[in-house]
Amino acid sequence: MFSALVHPFLAVALAACPQQTEVLNAAADRIEAGYITQAEGRTIAQRVRSWAAEGRYVEQCGDPAAFAEAATRDLRALDGHFRLVPPPSEQSSGPAPFSMQAWRDEARASAGGVREVRVLEGNIGYLRLSAFYPWDLTETRLTAALTLLGDVEGLIIDLRRNGGGDGRTADQLTASLLPEGTVFGWIERRDGRSPHAAPPRALPAVKAEIPIVVLIDRRSGSAAEFTAYTLQAAGRAEVIGDRSGGAAHMLGPPQLLPHGYAVGVPDARPVNTITGKNWEGGGVRPDAPGGDDPLLTARDRILSKLGRAPKS
Repeated sequence: MFSALVHPFLAVALAACPQQTEVLNAAADRIEAGYITQAEGRTIAQRVRSWAAEGRYVEQCGDPAAFAEAATRDLRALDGHFRLVPPPSEQSSGPAPFSMQAWRDEARASAGGVREVRVLEGNIGYLRLSAFYPWDLTETRLTAALTLLGDVEGLIIDLRRNGGGDGRTADQLTASLLPEGTVFGWIERRDGRSPHAAPPRALPAVKAEIPIVVLIDRRSGSAAEFTAYTLQAAGRAEVIGDRSGGAAHMLGPPQLLPHGYAVGVPDARPVNTITGKNWEGGGVRPDAPGGDDPLLTARDRILSKLGRAPKS
């Protein structure tokens, strides 16, 4: 009796939402064709096609933005970098996803992500970055910050709540903390892999002898995780805080879908030279917890490395 009642309802709902079915099936095709690995891409695509077949989002039939949000939530349970974007006219309030201009405008209004620079007691430098914005808008700000911190005896880089962003900016910051010519690892795609080397240094080099602590939390993601993971693997920094979000995969350009939708498909992943792995899923695991006051914990760890007794 139950199935006899449900099936006619689904049939009507699906017939009333042909756009959803087309969009999901097209997204599945893009995922199967472009996801990082063929086997995983095929598995995820099958899941997405099953959502279309079962009418998973029929309750959002008349609301493209709600449909895209719900589908994105389900996709991100499979890979945190996925995103289904509704037609531009159906975007919720705020800048449209994948809008480079909106991203650049945000960078200008946020000091290029350089939210705080100061010297703590004990001559310990502190740099808080809220995001990794486009390099051309961030270079001068990061240069000024690292110049100001040029004479510190230890450095804390705070990447808590930093969800990532521009890989070139993260590469440059990380390069300023490691020896020139460092090879971070390689980038894997379906068609092979390519070296991921530190770029020619464009920022002031941080003194090699000073201890560094990187602060992270569960909202640290992507490029922020790359910086923490790379410095930790190289033995250049101690990582303190909570395990990060676990988003290592790299998002490719948006793929256009029927009816004005688009889908972002992760199509590459970094692999670290030293560990032979990355932080996808598991996140960056800190060397020590941050406790009630992670910044104080980080400062005290650096003072201990310098042979000084931490002050309460």
